[in-house]
Amino acid sequence: MNRLPLNSVRGRIRAYIERHAGLLGEDVLEVGSRIHDPSAWWCTNRDLATRRWTGIDMQAGDGVDQVADIHDLPAEWSGRFTGIVCSEVLEHVARPWLALPELRRVLQPGGLLVITTLFAFPEHGYPDDYYRYSRSGLSLLLVDAGFTEITTEYAGEVPIELNDHGERGLARRSLPMHTFAVARC
Repeated sequence: MNRLPLNSVRGRIRAYIERHAGLLGEDVLEVGSRIHDPSAWWCTNRDLATRRWTGIDMQAGDGVDQVADIHDLPAEWSGRFTGIVCSEVLEHVARPWLALPELRRVLQPGGLLVITTLFAFPEHGYPDDYYRYSRSGLSLLLVDAGFTEITTEYAGEVPIELNDHGERGLARRSLPMHTFAVARC
């Protein structure tokens, strides 16, 4: 399964997804499945499939079964999926408060949503980069979208130095790099 060290960015992400993979069921939707670099084996989660795995992205490419907009998923998908993986995508979604209810709509009752997203990370666009999420902010969006049994956690660290009150010297702090969440429909 995970062949990356847990202290690497991708190793942490993959380990979290693997930890919940057994609860995703037999018909999984992966949001943001396009593989940007075909040699980047660590960017795919399809190997976790127990039966049916559907990858969507806003652009066609390797790993994409169907081009779809997370804000407006196909009507015939209502209640179809037993699990959804949305990894390193939510920061690129223009209106997550509209997209998350769409994910809930296509998830079966009791289905599991697994999210990995960013708290502190450099801006990067695929094609755009809109948001960063705290645990409480992501939880609130999930509650508002109708999800239950929400658990969140931080992962990784980004060290920073700051002087925010004009004191002498710099204070050393660290910020979480990622925010992870699981939620039930």
